[in-house]
Amino acid sequence: MEKPALSLSRNKKYTSKNTDIHVHLIDTHCHVFGPQFSEDVSLVFNRAKSAGVQNSLLPNIDSESIALICAVVENEKSAKPMWGLHPCHVFSNWKEELSKIEPLFETHPAVAVGEIGLDFYWSKEFKSEQKEALEFQLNWALAKNLPVSLHTRDANPEAIEIVKPFAEKGLKGVFHCFSGSFEEGMEIIDFGFCLGIGGNITYKKNPVRDFIGRFPIGSIVLETDAPYLAPVPYRGKRNEPAYLVEVVYELANHFSLSPDEISKTTSKTAISLFNLGLS
Repeated sequence: MEKPALSLSRNKKYTSKNTDIHVHLIDTHCHVFGPQFSEDVSLVFNRAKSAGVQNSLLPNIDSESIALICAVVENEKSAKPMWGLHPCHVFSNWKEELSKIEPLFETHPAVAVGEIGLDFYWSKEFKSEQKEALEFQLNWALAKNLPVSLHTRDANPEAIEIVKPFAEKGLKGVFHCFSGSFEEGMEIIDFGFCLGIGGNITYKKNPVRDFIGRFPIGSIVLETDAPYLAPVPYRGKRNEPAYLVEVVYELANHFSLSPDEISKTTSKTAISLFNLGLS
């Protein structure tokens, strides 16, 4: 018999030693197809399932990552692909890259267009090309009736400005690895998008910790961004979907909700957003 969700007082702290998560989780953004997982990917998925992670959504990077994702998805039913061109891989040949990616939506149905967006942290050399490629792929999403998974690093204002008109036309999606201000987060939520929250919410110096609990929990989805951004107590190690439970416990403390309530609400949002068809 399933135990009821526990109530959480503001003074109670939840940690990964607790066992009060009774619903399956959705890792809405993880790269469990790269070289970091080449030797043990099946074990990674087994650990994810043992931790309650029902689905892992895999965002594409560029044309070279297509075969890697297809191989994982073919062998692992819980893995679902996204197709898109990562902003850090947008160069002068971005149209050629997109011509290789778009056919995949027919041959290998996806749950989203992603990982797309803007990244002005590493380089601004192809800033205009990044914006063009983003708008191009946002149009894909509208035409294909798919949500988007957005990467926005040092580019939240620009990304919001570009995405908002598409949201007004009905586009849905998530600002992956949200790292903006409270005001930016609320603007994103107000036009119907979700915030992706991962392991870095466990980092003491992450400023989002100061206001994460003020957002509506129904507008948050969980992610790991594995192999990156491993949560405490795994920080500095390779991240993987099984560690999503650490994000759940952290959010339980910030929202004054039980881990079970965090799990149920975020999973319901993810299932609806990505049309996963799960119960």
